[in-house]
Amino acid sequence: MILYKYVSFKTAKDILESSSIGFTCVEDFNDPFESTNFGFSDDGDVSPRLGTRACKNNFSRKYSVLSLTRNPLNSLMWSHYGDSHRGVVIGIDVKEAQLDSENTFSIPIQFGEVTYIKTKPQGDNSVPTIAHLDLIGRSTLSYSSHYNNFLKRAFLYKSLEWGYEEEVRVIKNITDFNFSYHGSDEGEFNASSGEVWYKKRIEHLGQPLYCLSIPKSSIKEIYLGQKVNHNASRIDNGITEAQFNETLSAWKNKNIKVFGCDIDFSNWNMIANFLNES
Repeated sequence: MILYKYVSFKTAKDILESSSIGFTCVEDFNDPFESTNFGFSDDGDVSPRLGTRACKNNFSRKYSVLSLTRNPLNSLMWSHYGDSHRGVVIGIDVKEAQLDSENTFSIPIQFGEVTYIKTKPQGDNSVPTIAHLDLIGRSTLSYSSHYNNFLKRAFLYKSLEWGYEEEVRVIKNITDFNFSYHGSDEGEFNASSGEVWYKKRIEHLGQPLYCLSIPKSSIKEIYLGQKVNHNASRIDNGITEAQFNETLSAWKNKNIKVFGCDIDFSNWNMIANFLNES
């Protein structure tokens, strides 16, 4: 199964050159309602508000999230995450990238379908005790454990307004990483389950990005945004014609299917034109 990541042109180059894909902590997401859908009742030792805040704090830096989507031709996704149609969508074979490993991930890709709901459930989940909250904070939860409801509530529910994203997530516990969220340390780390991770910071925001090394062959498709596919906006994107052609040739030489996106003037859809033969 191929799923897709919307990124800027520069980030796409970084992903292709490093053969790695970035995971982000919840507190760096653009939706403040992330990890607030626990539906706690008010019959426990602590209030639902306090319980929700405690759980969100516990999950927000102990776990990192990879967000993928099912559709490479979503015009809203291009506007919001594809650098206003000046970026790139990367198609990844999630099985070949081993994103389905239950040993590696707290929530692997096959269990990571996001559910979009209009109204949060209220009172259908007993609020944890102080001792229970402390246990959650200290534990490494796996999706197969009896804590899976907390993981699912924390990471796999979003407001109905976000439904256009068609998001599928992979969740990784990062408590055993030898670099911290706030630390300035960067570099390579071999996880206990065998995979290779890198830490680097997003330059313009200073946020940490935890990058998983994936096989080069797992990157199967590339879609060029409508604006980068047409020469007019490449200057705005800081890309010269020579750099664009060199990068495009390098991607084609990796046996990756490359498509150029454009608008369909007969409707509101995006279309993709195969470029490997051009």
